[in-house]
Amino acid sequence: MKKVIIILLLLLCACTKKYNNIISYDQYLKLENTYPHNTSSFTQGLFFYNNELYETTGLYGESYLYKNIDITTNIPNKSIKLDDNYFGEGSTILNNKLYVLTWKENKVLVYNPNTLDLIETYNYDREGWGLTTDGKYLIASDGTSKIYFMDETFNNIKKIIVRFNNEEVYNLNELEYIDGYIWANVWKSNNVAIINPQTGDVIKMLDFSNLVPLNLHEDEVLNGIAYDNHKIYITGKNWPYLFEFIIID
Repeated sequence: MKKVIIILLLLLCACTKKYNNIISYDQYLKLENTYPHNTSSFTQGLFFYNNELYETTGLYGESYLYKNIDITTNIPNKSIKLDDNYFGEGSTILNNKLYVLTWKENKVLVYNPNTLDLIETYNYDREGWGLTTDGKYLIASDGTSKIYFMDETFNNIKKIIVRFNNEEVYNLNELEYIDGYIWANVWKSNNVAIINPQTGDVIKMLDFSNLVPLNLHEDEVLNGIAYDNHKIYITGKNWPYLFEFIIID
């Protein structure tokens, strides 16, 4: 019996160790404003480019690309609907090309960021989840614990394994590159991981549970991180709100 108790205690300690460094978002971020968000938007990608907010949404037959969204009304200046056979995922702009991942279709769609005209399509050998850039590489997640760094034609340059408290972090989803770190939504959780892009180590794991709207469907999870002018924006799939934060000094 004593041996069984010891094993149970060790398992309990291991579980506790995995989660004991998660902190509430308000220990690191200050909520500045709350804006409306379209509850029809199953948010997959969210980012700013030249001070304009872009968003890509998912679901077959309901995937859209929105440009220059007015954050006070959530009304876009321009939008296009993706082909019904595509499930839109993460998106970003690098060297004046707008890249949109698809989920299981093994395609990357490349658009003109000004007109939203489709320029070209690339084959892609993984599931598409999150996408961002550090200004040099395209950086992508695929729902595992891996993050990939690629050139503009999607050749792999390197990859990192993301770990928190020496445990791999799976279900990495939407990504945003902020001040030298990769911020990542952890799918099916209320957590955002802040990741060292050199080592894959999570330097902070932020819990946004206190901001999650009530009465959401199980798939309407936290997803969508954008950064502009020293402000961080967070939303979720079909959420009614877009939250604006600043980092606490």
